[in-house]
Amino acid sequence: MSRVGKTAAQVQVLGAGSTEAARAAGTLRAARRVLVTGLGDASPATLHAACDLAEVLGAAVDAGTADLASPLGPVAVRAGAVTADPAELRDHADLVVVWFCEPAVQRPGFTAEYLEPPLAGGRPRLVLAVGPEPVGAARRHLSLPHTSAVAAARLLHAFLLGHVAPVENPAAAAVADVCRDLAAAIRAATCVGFVTATADDPLGLAAWATRLLVRAIAHERPAFELPLAELSCGHGGDPGVGDVLTWRYGAAGAVARADRLGAAFRPAECSAATLIARGEVDGVLVVGRLPETVEAALAARGADVSVVRVEAGETAAASLEAVLRGLREPGGSGANP
Repeated sequence: MSRVGKTAAQVQVLGAGSTEAARAAGTLRAARRVLVTGLGDASPATLHAACDLAEVLGAAVDAGTADLASPLGPVAVRAGAVTADPAELRDHADLVVVWFCEPAVQRPGFTAEYLEPPLAGGRPRLVLAVGPEPVGAARRHLSLPHTSAVAAARLLHAFLLGHVAPVENPAAAAVADVCRDLAAAIRAATCVGFVTATADDPLGLAAWATRLLVRAIAHERPAFELPLAELSCGHGGDPGVGDVLTWRYGAAGAVARADRLGAAFRPAECSAATLIARGEVDGVLVVGRLPETVEAALAARGADVSVVRVEAGETAAASLEAVLRGLREPGGSGANP
């Protein structure tokens, strides 16, 4: 069992027939308010089972993604998104910009599977790495610190629209040469893919600027973004946590109370890390892996929060259904107040 600090009651549900299910049901039933989180590597059946349980408990639901922790709300709502399947990148993008991320670290195996294979007909693929660290598959590394991500996206956008760099602007001057090189490469490409990942972006400004940039490029030639954090988790292209939560509650997370008839969507306020850090939940159901920020928030709460963990394997859905049966037994049904 993976432990998070010293908690008041930490249970791992081992299987559908395990006595741990009854203990887990009791732990969740005793909580004043429950959060259901993790979920990112869960199968569709497990996601639906977790939502069923959340609805019985009247729990908050959030996977802990940085996008929904932003007080400005999801970037897709503010800027739109032009995205594609990784196979589209592998098969069609003759220019790949690895934008302030390290695919080998964030998605092991991604480089070998999607960046290194040649394009159809032997056409060359140019891979450019933009950011503080070089990328193995990249032909060139255009070095910029993470703090320049917003300025670089905005200036590159301006260059592609035919504008010049603003004068007496130190932020623009620091990224101007890199942006000129990128603009030339984009104009020479027939299909452009941006590989991105969530970084230290509390307001979502870097993601917002990047999505506006990609959308502008897509007006001129095929272009798309490939957010590493949103790739399929190995379930054959099945819907992920954002899809399932949106179908059931109208939002991809930050759901204040799971209710199919009308769930309140509160970005930042009801993100997993925020609810835990503020002491607004004293029971947490973790399904699968947790983002580091949520793990840290749990560790900081220590014995003030009870945690039930379910591994996101083949038996996860059955384990959650066993917990749900325990909650529905006489004396154990109904949502938490």
